[in-house]
Amino acid sequence: MIATVPRVVAGGSTIYAPRRSVFCGRLLVTARRMRELLTVHVYAYTIRPMKLMSLPCYCATLRQAARAVTVLYEDMLAGSGLHATQFTALQLLDRARSLTTTELAEALGVDQTTATRTLALIRKAGLASDTVGDDRRERHWALSAQGKALVRKLKPRWEAAQEAFEKRLGRTQAMALKEASYLAAHRLSSG
Repeated sequence: MIATVPRVVAGGSTIYAPRRSVFCGRLLVTARRMRELLTVHVYAYTIRPMKLMSLPCYCATLRQAARAVTVLYEDMLAGSGLHATQFTALQLLDRARSLTTTELAEALGVDQTTATRTLALIRKAGLASDTVGDDRRERHWALSAQGKALVRKLKPRWEAAQEAFEKRLGRTQAMALKEASYLAAHRLSSG
């Protein structure tokens, strides 16, 4: 299944554009290139993105915000081969060395399976390695030299995403949202 971005209406037809990359035949097409292709092929029609609606549900509203923020950060990381969640994990490993998979999952607020999958992709790319802890099931993670170099290289892009976020929301609103989101995550996850 391919994640999609908001629909594009073209001459009464709905076209769903992929969020990341998709194979078209034997060619790998990025979401940005797919949008360009769609624009070229439907240029004779009016294209309008679907408007967000204010929803009555806290969960759905937070998911709308999370998707919008993820798109902003992933656009800044485009071409790096990383998704925002992977870059966040790399940043965390850069700051807190020798974290276990469980500690990383808890710090990110994700389940163990999601953390394991993310770390496996990072290891496969050669950006981090794991060692066995006291308990054979426990893994301690460390960035490789390549991982450290990539974090340094992508830091300006990440900072640009931070600045773009603050510019669009306003610095005070952005900080208030960050604090409220952390507080909500902390209180809702602890019981």
